Amino acid sequence: MFLSRHHSRPVALIAVLLSFLLAACEEEPRRRVTSEPARELSALLYEGKTSSDVDAKSIETLLGDDLRPGLEATLIKDPDGTMLVVSARLALLEPGLRGVTADNPEGAVPDDMLRDDALALLIGSGFVSELMALSPLGLLQVNGEVVNRIERHGYTRVLGIADQRMGVVGHLQYERGLFHSALQVGPGVIEGGKVDISPRDLERQPFFRSLVGTCADQSIFVTSLSPMHLHAMGNALLKFAAKKQLTCDEVVNLAGDREAIMALRFADGRVLFIGNPRTSRSAVVTLESIPAA
Repeated sequence: MFLSRHHSRPVALIAVLLSFLLAACEEEPRRRVTSEPARELSALLYEGKTSSDVDAKSIETLLGDDLRPGLEATLIKDPDGTMLVVSARLALLEPGLRGVTADNPEGAVPDDMLRDDALALLIGSGFVSELMALSPLGLLQVNGEVVNRIERHGYTRVLGIADQRMGVVGHLQYERGLFHSALQVGPGVIEGGKVDISPRDLERQPFFRSLVGTCADQSIFVTSLSPMHLHAMGNALLKFAAKKQLTCDEVVNLAGDREAIMALRFADGRVLFIGNPRTSRSAVVTLESIPAA
């Protein structure tokens, strides 16, 4: 069967469109598979090149072992749930931010990062598009490179990282030169030393959470070992800070549900990982051990 020139044009146009769509599919950003919120703890213990599953009871036992210098871990059991709080002295640890950049569009894969023995802690993993797993929502600045601009109508806090220093500022007060790396986060859990989450939060669905806080000369890194409410976590952290004589002026929510991850390295090199280490992340906060002089 022969087609006239008039009929062949639509066929050619369709062929071009199909070629374009197929090419676009090959370059399409990785999509996040939607699912029900996580309800069970996922955790691994890395020992050399092997890893094994660990449960909450095992984590409590493990925390009796020595961690990398500058780190101290505390397990807090609250009626709302259980959370792991790691206090860090930044005089012994260098904070950083790894993730999606122009040279690294695939983001940060924790499983690969753990091979770096200098890595003492990582926590994540930043807000991303509901469908695009590596598309950050709000500000993402990595070592001076602005990967994504600040959203003026997004979350109101910016977690900033500089040389041996971390800070939290309001998103309207943020300036590029304040920190070499920064991440838009929220909501704020503690502000000015007080819980900044309404009690109405207790009526909402709880999630696994990861938080970061600034406490004078220390920083705290928090992950829940069960789904929790931010209001309850804030109150529990204030009690913890008072007991440890810490002044925590700012604590912010970094991630929720399956985006909430933490890795913690022990003095003997073993690593406790909470969450899924094999999923690429748009941004993770890191602490690296500073070599002794």
